[in-house]
Amino acid sequence: MATRFIDNGDGTVTDGETNLIWQKDTAPERIIWPEAEKYIQQLNDEGFAGHNNWRLPNNEELSTLILSRENSKRLYLDPVFGSQRCFWSSTTRGHHVACYVDFYYGGVYRFDENYVNHSVRAVRGQMTKSAEESAA
Repeated sequence: MATRFIDNGDGTVTDGETNLIWQKDTAPERIIWPEAEKYIQQLNDEGFAGHNNWRLPNNEELSTLILSRENSKRLYLDPVFGSQRCFWSSTTRGHHVACYVDFYYGGVYRFDENYVNHSVRAVRGQMTKSAEESAA
């Protein structure tokens, strides 16, 4: 059986199901939502893993990482991605409402006033059509 997530050895992981390329680790610290885009820009300025087209994933992209059952860390997330729980999404819902995905509960949530600290994991590429259909 093929492995869905392939560690590329350059700080990235390729999702064989969606064809998205994910940052393996996260931002060094959890940050508030407005700082997430600054972190992504820093990755692009540095040419992380040889690329400058990293972005903050949207709800649908992050949701493709939610597994159907918990791992040994009690997260609905493949162990290749570590043990961070909540990740900011680029998806917003009106003024001062940011969305995030919580891999402890396995769902998408929104947070008013977006002042809480969550993790950031960059992504690049486009989802394949079959992955977009299954995320809908």
